[in-house]
Amino acid sequence: MTVNEAKLKELAGVVTNLSAEDSDTRRWAVYDLESYPPELTVEYLVAGIQDEHRAVREAAAEVLESVPTSLGLPLLTSLLGSSRIEVRNIVAALIAKFGDGAVDYLLNALAHENEDVRKFSADILGLAESDRAVESLVTALYDPVENVGVSAAEALGKIKSPLALPHLIKAFEERDYLKRECAEALGLVGQAEGAHFLKDHLLATQDLLIQFAIVDALGNAGDAAIFDFLEVNFEAFPDKLHVPAVMSMLKIASRINIRLLARPGTPLDTLIMAAREADEQFLQLFIEQIDEELPAEVLARLIHAHGQLNSRVLVALIKAGRPHAELRQFTLEMVEHSDDWVAYTAIEQLVDFEPAAARAVLKQVLAGDRNLPQLAAMKVVNRLGLPEGKDWIAPFLESEDDDLRAMAEQVLEG
Repeated sequence: MTVNEAKLKELAGVVTNLSAEDSDTRRWAVYDLESYPPELTVEYLVAGIQDEHRAVREAAAEVLESVPTSLGLPLLTSLLGSSRIEVRNIVAALIAKFGDGAVDYLLNALAHENEDVRKFSADILGLAESDRAVESLVTALYDPVENVGVSAAEALGKIKSPLALPHLIKAFEERDYLKRECAEALGLVGQAEGAHFLKDHLLATQDLLIQFAIVDALGNAGDAAIFDFLEVNFEAFPDKLHVPAVMSMLKIASRINIRLLARPGTPLDTLIMAAREADEQFLQLFIEQIDEELPAEVLARLIHAHGQLNSRVLVALIKAGRPHAELRQFTLEMVEHSDDWVAYTAIEQLVDFEPAAARAVLKQVLAGDRNLPQLAAMKVVNRLGLPEGKDWIAPFLESEDDDLRAMAEQVLEG
């Protein structure tokens, strides 16, 4: 883009505003730089990244996103070593947005004299998830600065390349300060070979953080043999490892189709305890294991602990207990549960009850004031063909709730 003399004079005025005392003036000057060729503005934009005011820094980062990588990245990577954390963070976030286009610049930065530049470059390479970075990150595992090696190990785990497997194993054996990160990375790489290497170190180490990392890795990369190892040695693990161990068993069971809850040696008490404060992944894996084919005695043990369980687990238990008449008392109890979803599911199961056993419960629900349970009760009354149910449902024809009124019309007209 050719810039005439008038345009250059105009740019000089914008540059002057970049030094104004008022931060809003500086911010708008940064945005004004978008109107000029990037080769003329990139140095000013990079300077804006270091402004004292956050809004100016964010404006500079926003404009720099549209600057060609060949112009912006050589200047930006050196800022990863800034003494100001707010500058390092915004630069790291900006470089990460360039994705694969930033890889070559970051690989060069792994040899930078500033250790922070090397560390943050490794971090961002992990986010880029490029196999091209594996070789250089393997070298960075042995950086004289431990934090750089830690970041390199973490990045290799995020990249998930099998090419990193032997190098992570070697670094685990040779660098004590990398054991935890290498264990985590081996799990993320997801190769059974890495899991089999780690299992031999689990009981040998006394460092709880390393044990945690190994157990988690076994769940991410383990096979049937690793599952058996976790199951057989479960009681030998420190108590603090029991919850992570059952999580890893759940992961493997889901991956290779093992019916964990149906196995006689499954630590059900630990699973129930873990389910009380479980994260989303644990709950999903746990619920996957609950189905109608589970032995009634297993379901009964889970039901006994229902007060400790998440509503989603209760819904799964209600459905799984459907074939087992001896567990129907649980369904009746759940009709009154405070969570409408749980109550709705329990009411739906009343279609399997004798009409005489369901009649009083359905009448009570319809006389209540909870809309979703009432919808379920109307459906069940209809399916059971309770003649007196029409009298219970008729008042809903005047309901202000559209769903209740529509359901009443559907049932009564049918």
